[in-house]
Amino acid sequence: MEERIHFQIITADGASFDWAARYIDLPLEDGAAGFLPGHAPLIAAVREGVVKVEHDEGTDYMSVSAGVFHIANGEATLLVQAAENGRDIDLARALAAEKRARERLVDRSAGFDMTRAEISLHRSLARQKAYALSHEK
Repeated sequence: MEERIHFQIITADGASFDWAARYIDLPLEDGAAGFLPGHAPLIAAVREGVVKVEHDEGTDYMSVSAGVFHIANGEATLLVQAAENGRDIDLARALAAEKRARERLVDRSAGFDMTRAEISLHRSLARQKAYALSHEK
């Protein structure tokens, strides 16, 4: 059995994150799932949320948009529209985005896009969670 999973998160704008992971925890469409080295091949839909990556240097918490995950033969890839390390998140900006999204959901004025407001709310909450987990002592 392999000791590490080569794990990459690749975003639509070309950003890439790369680890030799001991453990990966993902928010799959049908519930959270954890992956250890030697996991059987799988392709799965990932919902917006927080990805936890345990590696030799510590643990990273990534806020990610919805995407697709693939793991096989000690290699894992997560393709998403956007990803951000919790250590790099601007908390004030995430809180402001949550406030705007909640106001839009209450307002519902002409031309209102409820789906977009809900996505914005979920994204801001995921960013806040990744930030909090990354800054725990």
